Amino acid sequence: MHPHLTALHQALSMEQRAEAEEHARLAALPEDEQVAAGFAWPPLTVTAVERRGRRFFVTLQAERGVVLHDGIGPGDPVSVEGMAGTCIGIDERDAELIVPSRLPEGQALRITRRHDPITFVRYRQALERADEHASPLRQVLLGETEPTEGAPDVDLTRLEGLDDAQQTAALHALSASPLAVVHGPPGTGKTRMLAAVLDALVARGERTWALADSNAAVDHLALQAAKTGLEVVRLGHLARIGSDAAALALEARIAASHLGPALVALDREIARTEGAALRPLFDERRRLRDQARTLVLESADVIASTFGTLARLGPELPPATTAVVDEATQATEPAVWTAVPFIERLVLVGDPHQLGPVSKSESGLDRSLLQRLVEEARIPLPMLEIQYRMATPIREHVATVYGERYRDDPTAAAQRLDDLPPTTWVDTAGRDLHDAIDPTTRSLFNDGEARLLAHAVTQLRDAGIAPDRIGVITPYSAQVARLRREPALQDVEVATVNAFQGREKDAIAVSWVRSNEDGELGFVADGRRLTVALTRARAWLWLVGDSATLARHPRFAAIIERHEASGALQSAWEPPWSDVLDGAE
Repeated sequence: MHPHLTALHQALSMEQRAEAEEHARLAALPEDEQVAAGFAWPPLTVTAVERRGRRFFVTLQAERGVVLHDGIGPGDPVSVEGMAGTCIGIDERDAELIVPSRLPEGQALRITRRHDPITFVRYRQALERADEHASPLRQVLLGETEPTEGAPDVDLTRLEGLDDAQQTAALHALSASPLAVVHGPPGTGKTRMLAAVLDALVARGERTWALADSNAAVDHLALQAAKTGLEVVRLGHLARIGSDAAALALEARIAASHLGPALVALDREIARTEGAALRPLFDERRRLRDQARTLVLESADVIASTFGTLARLGPELPPATTAVVDEATQATEPAVWTAVPFIERLVLVGDPHQLGPVSKSESGLDRSLLQRLVEEARIPLPMLEIQYRMATPIREHVATVYGERYRDDPTAAAQRLDDLPPTTWVDTAGRDLHDAIDPTTRSLFNDGEARLLAHAVTQLRDAGIAPDRIGVITPYSAQVARLRREPALQDVEVATVNAFQGREKDAIAVSWVRSNEDGELGFVADGRRLTVALTRARAWLWLVGDSATLARHPRFAAIIERHEASGALQSAWEPPWSDVLDGAE
């Protein structure tokens, strides 16, 4: 195997071991600490069981007054009293699972997260497959040759509606061979540009794949591509596909095909049948579904998928000419290699100034393929320049990161949320709101900042801003858990900065958490995390943090100074913030 691919192969093994060790550590905790860490749910009672084909769909309910955490979410592998299953849905008290055997109604069960190494195995297999697949794309990715660029074979009408920088980037993506990379800063229309590229590729007769690391990013790209009139099929577990994209899912496409009614009739027959008579029905259903699946995939203009799903299904899919990857800095490099044996061309779009892949080990998997290519400086890197998301005062927080070319479209520059100031920093310096370590998760939280943030969101909602227009983000998972206990945030989305990358809301409130006498910032000092956090809001950005700790980092110092110069720096020693803290002390 090529030395670089060998190194990635070994890195995957290291990461797999780290995940297994973390799983074992959590599994050894007392049951109440497992629940607190998001590793297990409190005991749930089976309330309904339905057989569908060979699987059983089980609904379970928590005791009255118990609210289920989302440490286990839709699509996650679970263990149900030792039986392997999958979570397909969750709300405050109810969870729905798929299991291979019937569970008795009324039984109280214990559900924990299950460690499933299969994705690591498939990624290693993909690297081995890519090593055996000699192609110009493989050579470019390994630095053995340089990419080339020719005259683009494109119907320019397909690019109408893109701004000048987007058109330049799209033409590069359509003409570079076999690799193109585009730099897309926050709010510059990366996904819109990629949808236009997909449309142009299909117009010239290519079969395409639309890929990303996260389900949210795949959904967004699939929906944008579908808006251009393309026939898009979204692969993946239905539980992980957002409701907006559900109509594009493979299962939905199969149900809508001319074979859908026959499959429904077979399912009814299976539900009425027992014993040995089931086998021929299952065989007939498998044959009919495979036929419908083939027809749907063969007729698709675009197949949209995460890399995890592609690693499983890639060898079974119709080969594609070009794969485009959105939010490419979020994916590990081995993930992207899963596509390489099946395609001729690759288009990567992302932002090296935002967060890379999450890694639990020192394997080096936290550096994406796009980041590596940018660092090697071997390829052209056209940049999208006009941002359409943020009010000007918000965009100015990252102006030094992207330079003068990164500028506002007039529609974004004028973004306002009623009469609220576009950006505010509440400074907790001197209030002794120190960060603390959660003993179970070893993550950090800050109780005082949580109270201040809840009050800020209450003010926002009192101004008439709907909860679904508000996002609350923080670097630490323990602070996410602490914030979710605030009554004012019960129907507001609360997530880590990492989880919110690629997302946006009209209003964003940020808790930085770090406040300590030693000036320790930990990974809050990562400039990429700071860039992500500062660029999620369209019109209202509210920040709370301790300037005495955070200003030791030059970018934080500059942001705090900018707030002070504009009169947007407020002190937690003054009302209304002092009232919140003093009233709780």
